[in-house]
Amino acid sequence: MSKYISISLSIAILSVFLYTLFTHALNLPSFDDYDATLSYIKSFYFDNLSFREKMQSLFARHNEHRILFSRVVAATYFGLFHEINFAHLVIFQNVFLFTFFGIILFLFKEEQQLNPTVLLLITAFLFSFSIWQVSSYYWAGIQHFVVFLFSFSSLILLNKASNPLRVEFIFAALFAILGVLSFGNGFLVLLLGIFLLFAQKKYPLLVVWIIFSSVLLFVTFFVDKSGPAEAHGPFNPEWMMRLLLTFMGSFLYINPFSGQYFNIILCMLAGFAVLSYWLWLFFTGYAFKKPLLFALFSLPILTGIIISISRFETRAAGGIAPRYMFFTATIPILLLLILLDRKTLKREILSFLVTPVLLIWCVMFYNNSDALKSNNQDIEATVEKWKTDNSTRLVYYQEPESYSKILHWAINHKVVNYPVYRGTGQAAIE
Repeated sequence: MSKYISISLSIAILSVFLYTLFTHALNLPSFDDYDATLSYIKSFYFDNLSFREKMQSLFARHNEHRILFSRVVAATYFGLFHEINFAHLVIFQNVFLFTFFGIILFLFKEEQQLNPTVLLLITAFLFSFSIWQVSSYYWAGIQHFVVFLFSFSSLILLNKASNPLRVEFIFAALFAILGVLSFGNGFLVLLLGIFLLFAQKKYPLLVVWIIFSSVLLFVTFFVDKSGPAEAHGPFNPEWMMRLLLTFMGSFLYINPFSGQYFNIILCMLAGFAVLSYWLWLFFTGYAFKKPLLFALFSLPILTGIIISISRFETRAAGGIAPRYMFFTATIPILLLLILLDRKTLKREILSFLVTPVLLIWCVMFYNNSDALKSNNQDIEATVEKWKTDNSTRLVYYQEPESYSKILHWAINHKVVNYPVYRGTGQAAIE
C-alpha cells in the first residue's frame, strides 16, 4: 500500500475520532463522576479541610485503588474556572491518550519497526471505537489513559537506565509512583520493572528497584486500606477463564446488533492464542532476550488476570465491558511489534492486514457510535427525570439518595451549570 494512502487513512481515523469526541462530549456526570469528582470537589473546596487534610484526600483510596490524577485534574479545573464542565474534562483527558499514542510510535521507531503501514495499523487499533466509554466519560478515561502512559514511560526509561542517580532511573521511579497512584493496576509496573532489570542483569539497579518497589507496594496495599471488599460468591475458575480469554481477545469484539455469542467465542479463541503465545515467549527465552517488549506486552495481560480474578462473576460478559477496552487495544499493537521484531511477520505481508483491520474499525465505529449516542441520551433523560423527581436513580445500580443529594448540592453551589432544580422530596445538603 502506498505510504501516502496509509498516512491519509491514519489522519482520517484520527479526524473521525476527534470529531466524534468534540461533538458528543457530554457536560453531565455519570457513574463514578458523582463520587470521584463532585463529592471530591465538595470535600476539597467546601468542607473547610486543613491543608494537610486536603493533601491526604488527594492520595486517599477511592474504593480499592487511588485516583490521584483524576482528583488533581478536577480540583485544578475547579480552582481555575470555579465550576466543573465534564465535556471539557473529557476532551482534556484525551490529551493523555494522544500522548500515549506518541509513546507507542516512539517505541516502534526505537525498535526500527515504524513505517506508514504500521502507523495505520496502530492508529486503527488504538483509536478504535471499542474504547468509547473511556474516551467519552471522565470517570473512566482519566484513570485508564494515565496509568498506561506512566507505566509504559517508566519501563521504557528503566530499560535505558544504568545508574540509580541518572535521570532515566529517577524519572522511571517517578513515573512508576504516578502509575501506582493513578489506578489499581499501576502496581504492575513495579513487578515488571523487577523482571526487566533481572533479565538485563542490572543487579545493582535491581536491588534499588526492589527496595523502592517494596516501600511503594506496602503503601499501596497496607496504608489507608479501603473499606470492606465487595461480597462475592465462591471463586469459580471456569468463570474466571471465560472472562480472561474474552478480555484478551476483545479487540475483535465489534458489538454486533446480533450474533454476540459467536463474536464472544471468536474473542475467546483469539484470547487463548494471545495467552498461549505470551507463555510461549516466556518459556522459549524471548522474554529474557527482549525483556522490555515482553514486559510491555505483559501489562495488559496481567491487567486482564487481575480483572478476571476480581470480577469473575461477570464471566465472559465482563471481558467485553467497554470500560476495559483501552487496555485490550494495546494487545494487538504490542503483538504486532513482537511479531515484527521476531520476523515472524514479514513487512511484505503487512498490507494484507490493513483491509480486515480497517473493516473491523469501520464496523466498530458504526456500532459503538450508536452505543455512545444511546448512552448519552439515557444520561440526559435520567437527569431530566431527576429534576422533577429526586427519587430517580441517577446510577441504576445505586440507591438514589446520596447521588441525588450531591447533584442537588452541585447545582445550588454552581459547581455544575444546570437548570434550576425543581425536584420533589428532600435532596438538599446543608
